[in-house]
Amino acid sequence: MRSDPAVLFLMKLSPFARTIIVTSGAVLIHLSLGTYHTFGNMLPYMASFMKNFTDSSISEEKLIWIPNFQGCFPFAMVIGGSLNSRTNARVAAFVGCFFMTLGTLLTFWTIQMSFSLFLITYGIMFGLGQGMAYVITMSVAINWARDHIGLISGIVAAGFGISSSVFTPIQTLLINPMNYKPTKSGYFTEKELTSRVPSVFYILAIIYTFMQLLGLLVICDPPDVSSSADDQRSDDNNNDDDIIPPGLAKAADNRSMKTIDVTYGETFIDDDIFLAFAFSACSFLNAVARIGWGFLVDRIGFQVEVVCIRIILLFYLVCLAFATFLATLLLISMPLASFGGKWMYFIWMCSMFICMACTHASFITATIRCFGTKNKSLNYGFLILSTTYITAT
Repeated sequence: MRSDPAVLFLMKLSPFARTIIVTSGAVLIHLSLGTYHTFGNMLPYMASFMKNFTDSSISEEKLIWIPNFQGCFPFAMVIGGSLNSRTNARVAAFVGCFFMTLGTLLTFWTIQMSFSLFLITYGIMFGLGQGMAYVITMSVAINWARDHIGLISGIVAAGFGISSSVFTPIQTLLINPMNYKPTKSGYFTEKELTSRVPSVFYILAIIYTFMQLLGLLVICDPPDVSSSADDQRSDDNNNDDDIIPPGLAKAADNRSMKTIDVTYGETFIDDDIFLAFAFSACSFLNAVARIGWGFLVDRIGFQVEVVCIRIILLFYLVCLAFATFLATLLLISMPLASFGGKWMYFIWMCSMFICMACTHASFITATIRCFGTKNKSLNYGFLILSTTYITAT
């Protein structure tokens, strides 16, 4: 560990500077990982291209399988956590970044060949790499700032959340700079537009490579990554408590909801530029909310920590319950957004994204508070995996 040049360099700096540098590297990687949330923006373009050039039977409904397979994200987090415990963080994170970027690059060809190959590269490979890199880089950033777990995890998660604000306009401008309107069936027929779709994956792969390699330079654990105090706390706590009840866990599995939100908007809004703007603005608010929730968790969580582990759990449950309740109301009222036009839809989307941000800051903080820092990547991966299982059942 101490022979790592990055560690040697960081240890010469102040604790604040170390935290800033490592967190910035993690955020940079998460900016690339977060393009998962741009699937809703890319969906009509990908469906239109494949329908015209690859397979005439392709529909948007069929392509929804792609984010479902990208949902191997939680399984990949468990794999990433296990890999991180067997090797150093940079190598483990590199493996995840490599799978994700390679999957994106290969999609340049597979989208022109068949749906099955497209599913493997942009679904399974992308999701596997994304999940592995996500949990490892998050864990590393937390290791350098253990007194501010909620805030740091919120900042890193904000990089993941704000990614769509950065990449959605880029995708739209690359593919549809003239703002062509889709047909009534929701597809684009202009060959000038559809012919640009494959090249976007090639461009994105290049951008991902640059961002991830730069971020990986500072992805490393501090020399004192193992904390006997935290391990002792993990042993002392009553670990058979549930961190979150099934109802909240089910609501927390919101990865596919963002795709549904955008797809729903396309049913009554024919302005592609506006949809890109709306999704970018909502993602920005989601990112800011993640930092806010993380700051709140740190401020209140530490004050009650000395009282009882059950009070800590209660605090997280209150936060999650409040956010989940609001998100549920917004979800139920989703059909009403069409009556208010595109700006009503915009307000609804912003509110939904802010509510969903709570889980990203609260989950990993609750995991560490309950079980300590040892194996936190693996524990967090199992927690997120549980939300997928509950949703499936």
